Amino acid sequence: MDVIFANRYLKAYYQYQAKEKPSECWGFAFEQAEKFWPIVVQHLLLGINAHVNLDLGIASAQISTVEDIADLKHDFDQINAILSNLVGGVEKCLIKIWPTLTWILKFSGKIDNFFIDFSMETARNGAWKFANEFVAVPENEREACTKLRDERITEIARLVSNPGYFVSAVFKFIRLFERGTVAQKIIDMQIMEQKNMECVVA
Repeated sequence: MDVIFANRYLKAYYQYQAKEKPSECWGFAFEQAEKFWPIVVQHLLLGINAHVNLDLGIASAQISTVEDIADLKHDFDQINAILSNLVGGVEKCLIKIWPTLTWILKFSGKIDNFFIDFSMETARNGAWKFANEFVAVPENEREACTKLRDERITEIARLVSNPGYFVSAVFKFIRLFERGTVAQKIIDMQIMEQKNMECVVA
């Protein structure tokens, strides 16, 4: 499952780089990566949205049958636990990079609600429900089923990208104080996390 799951992302990425058409939700996420305004957490949520809500359900169904898919639930939940930890970890790193974010998160319950609305628990449960439905779909109907699911997940991506006037305005304010490229910010946060781990071990 892990290999098929990862390869769905890799295939989408290489398709996008080759100017081919990947799944719609991945295509949308990659397009946002080239824009200035999305903040780091939005990029992370867009990736998780496509990878969990579309890819994970499909990968789970591809290696299962209707009779034995329940046996996969533990591994399915383990993958989701790893991914859900990323969101909180990134938020903590962003607070360290830019302490003003703490004040903004406390000041505006709407931003907290935005992240709660896109909770990993909701994504996980929806993906598992989809996996159990998709595994029962006949092979000749799977492409149409995947396309329909992709369209629904892309709508969630659009909400993540544009969560309303107030939240979007605050995100733009945050973005003005983010320095460097998305890649560099990820590297900076990884270094910060590594230092934190070294301190814990010490």
